[in-house]
Amino acid sequence: MKAETNHSQSSVSSAGSSRQVDVFVQFSGYKNWFKYFTERIALFVYLLTAAGYVLTANYALSNGSKDLPLRQFFWTMATETLFLITLRVMDDLKDVDTDILAHPERPLPRGLVTAREASVVVHSLVAILIINGVVLACVENLACGLLCIATTAYYYAMFKEFGCGHWLSARPILYIITHQLVIILMVLFPIAAFWGASSLKDILAWHAALLQLCGSFTFEICRKLDPMAHIALGTYLIAYGKVKTFLMILMAVAVGAWASYVMAVEVIMWPFLGFLLLSVILLFMKQQAPGTPLKEGEPVPKGHKLVELICTLITLLTMYIVPIKVWSGVPKTAMRTFK
Repeated sequence: MKAETNHSQSSVSSAGSSRQVDVFVQFSGYKNWFKYFTERIALFVYLLTAAGYVLTANYALSNGSKDLPLRQFFWTMATETLFLITLRVMDDLKDVDTDILAHPERPLPRGLVTAREASVVVHSLVAILIINGVVLACVENLACGLLCIATTAYYYAMFKEFGCGHWLSARPILYIITHQLVIILMVLFPIAAFWGASSLKDILAWHAALLQLCGSFTFEICRKLDPMAHIALGTYLIAYGKVKTFLMILMAVAVGAWASYVMAVEVIMWPFLGFLLLSVILLFMKQQAPGTPLKEGEPVPKGHKLVELICTLITLLTMYIVPIKVWSGVPKTAMRTFK
């Protein structure tokens, strides 16, 4: 009887192991992955973002010229879009445990595709980007190729949380800084493609990158100002409170204000940046403390959505303000070079 019981347990265990192996190796299917991409890859937004970075890279150093080298434009735009897609899959894979609690409706937590498959996709995209960097180094110039590879490597380091994920998670301000600095590489990369290695010494190249960093940094913070957000998300508002979160936004706006001055677009940028700060101040003045439960019948707060919309518009403006200014027929002296 005991032997039969052991045999039965062994059979169950074997069947369980078999099911685990089947689940592990079973492909979710191309339809599921297509559904994943339609849900999680905002292709139009990514193309819009990539075009903004690339156009700014070209026109920031153009001295008012409207010329746009098409080969470099389409190549670098495709690469930037691939960067953003890779980042999206990396973030979904990295955050799957948090999403199980806060966003169980997303593809990975609900089992639409598996984490193992997502890992294969991530590493395949990384390999493609590295090969692309090598080809760019041979066809365009060495600096361009190396910056493509460096951007890919930085993204992968972000994916691995720089080997100190728990330490960074406990320090959100360091987390956001380390995860936003890649924007500088993403702007310098197309600048090198259009203008060569010598362009990286130009003050306008770095301030064009800082302008994009301002937009990305403020968007990252301002899209997470919901006081009712799940505590598992660890938003900056929950982690630091209103005052420190506002100071973070103020720091990013100050960087953007200076960069826009150097790029000679402050007449347009400063009013928008000032309006953003005023909107955040008004929001925080009437917003309840993060994590405070709603009283019976109290409406769900929505003021943070307006701030998020304002910040989205400013982010788009930082991406396109330089090309718009050049397209509008600005004279050669429009950009401040401090030479």
